[in-house]
Amino acid sequence: MKKVLLLSLSLALGFSAFAQQRVAKADLRQAQAKAQKEFAGKEVGNTAAQFAPQTQQSVVVNRYDGLESAWTMYTFYDLQSNQYVANRMFQLPDGSVATTATMSHENNQTASDRGTGYNFYNGEDWQDQPENRVEPFKTGWPSIAQWKENGEILLAHGNGHMQCFVREKAGEGEWEYKGALPDYPEGYPYPTEYPTWPRVVTCGENHDVIIAVAALQHSISSDETDVRTCMWRSTDAENWTISYGPLEELDYHIGNFSADDYCMAANGHTVALLYSGCTHNSVFMFKSTDDGLTWETTRVWQDPYEGQTDVVYEDTLFRPMNGAIVVDNHGVAHVALNTFEMIIDEDNIANGTFSYYYGRGVDGILYWNDTQEAPIADTYHPEYAGDPHLAGPNPHHAARLWWPIPEEPGYVHMVNDSTKWIGFIPMYEGVEWSNDMYYMSGSEYVSKVYGASAHPALSCDPYGNLACAFSSPNCSRPSEAQSAYYRSIYVSYRNVDEGYWHQIEDDITDDFLFSQSENLFTFSVPNTVNPGEFWFGFQSDDQIGFYWGSNATQTEGSNNDIIAAKVVPAPEFVSVPENHDAINPMTSVRVYPNPATDVLNIEVNASQSSVMSINVFNIMGQKVMESNVNINAGMNTPTINTADFASGIYFVTVKANGFENTMKFIVK
Repeated sequence: MKKVLLLSLSLALGFSAFAQQRVAKADLRQAQAKAQKEFAGKEVGNTAAQFAPQTQQSVVVNRYDGLESAWTMYTFYDLQSNQYVANRMFQLPDGSVATTATMSHENNQTASDRGTGYNFYNGEDWQDQPENRVEPFKTGWPSIAQWKENGEILLAHGNGHMQCFVREKAGEGEWEYKGALPDYPEGYPYPTEYPTWPRVVTCGENHDVIIAVAALQHSISSDETDVRTCMWRSTDAENWTISYGPLEELDYHIGNFSADDYCMAANGHTVALLYSGCTHNSVFMFKSTDDGLTWETTRVWQDPYEGQTDVVYEDTLFRPMNGAIVVDNHGVAHVALNTFEMIIDEDNIANGTFSYYYGRGVDGILYWNDTQEAPIADTYHPEYAGDPHLAGPNPHHAARLWWPIPEEPGYVHMVNDSTKWIGFIPMYEGVEWSNDMYYMSGSEYVSKVYGASAHPALSCDPYGNLACAFSSPNCSRPSEAQSAYYRSIYVSYRNVDEGYWHQIEDDITDDFLFSQSENLFTFSVPNTVNPGEFWFGFQSDDQIGFYWGSNATQTEGSNNDIIAAKVVPAPEFVSVPENHDAINPMTSVRVYPNPATDVLNIEVNASQSSVMSINVFNIMGQKVMESNVNINAGMNTPTINTADFASGIYFVTVKANGFENTMKFIVK
């Protein structure tokens, strides 16, 4: 059973929307010069270095060089996720792209034809929009990934099981039905249930190892549900091992995370699994560098009330919810999380309820990667020295972007740190924000969005440049009929050589065709094959709210388009080496064992002979070791002597022929 929020339509903080906009914009102008001055002359790269903060963008400027949008399919079934969308799109090495969605062409609440809608881009054209689902039976919540060299694998729940289909060549021929996955681990007490809401990725030398996660849900009573998350692994799409996955090691696999509270990413031998989206738990990332056999645990953000369900809140809590994750070609995992505010409900504080505050002054998309310290922490704020509640460090404020201004009561400003913040509700010159225009009708809608800016999706190019698309209310596009703002899809960029986010540079729905559309459920190609190119998808609807769901907000169905968009941003937002056409001598790199004790092995599968530099940094970014080795075409395994290293977290950067790869490791 998904979480239910006690909604408070009274704005508990009482900020003036106009004041927020005016003060924030003045603050930004002052911060811009300061940030540019601080950053000047700094030498940075994709290592463990700490990057200087930069300014927030105050206006969407639409800076992309190229944008190609395609209407890949339509559906009357408009509920693409219980919270956020992941693993719906992938790209093959030849540049072709496959995309999926939950599709039904029946405009009613039956949706007997519901299943996987699929479309394919061959590098020049998209196929015709699908008329029928992939499966021969009713399914939902598809998840897709590359399978082996040129194929694809599809998982979806339906017909009493989690179902598997594959194709040898993506976009071509008939789907081969591989049958159902095992329903539950041995000893599961409710044998009538089956797994739902899957995610799938592939890893290994040739995308031949499959890893999936899904949820088992059993209703015990009207107000109690036994929810358990599970993991499957296979090398042939037919024989599967099933377990409760790495959450079991924390004893958190039961009752802590629900359907669609998770997403995955894979690159080479590295797999990263993100669990978020729970109103009473922390955000966890599990990372494997051996194709999902062993996992390292990281609390990305720690809930001060972790694991407690009957909470008496001691303070207003700013928390992350839905998120996204990618693994770049250097093995670094990048995470984006939307945030919102949980305010103490003074009338019901004894039973731990809270109000949901949705104003502009709490909004934000939070960023973290695993070269940074965890969990994400608040710092001491000297400007609030007279108020320990605000001065901190306060774990309730670790995910807080907007702060009050001590000298100007009732005004707020944003933290000037675009290394930590990707985006927020955008501002438009001459357009005032009204909290009354934020759409709040129905708990079903709110529980799919939570924070005002929601559904972040990350896309990473071969050199580690990042783009993050997210859905946010657009105060320049009011729906007069519904007295609410339509939602747009905004994009921010992180140039790998700069290390900070160019915030809200593009609105990829800034087109007449989307002028009367609600755009949400953002998803992406996690790893693109062309430098400086990113792919996103989203659902576009001419009505705000949902037709499907337990508390649907639309009275009748509407036509929802599933859009795919290739985004090529302006050159300043990406870094592409001059020799980007050179052969990468490191086609596959990993380190093991991890954690290490005396020796760390660096496994390099090189496409040609080269000299490789090895540099090791500690958590403070200080270099603790460097060396050069000769590598040959094929598999190489140079080693590092870690016996004299102090216990802790380290980062090893290997470079050859203009390419580099950074990996995190632990010394016991």
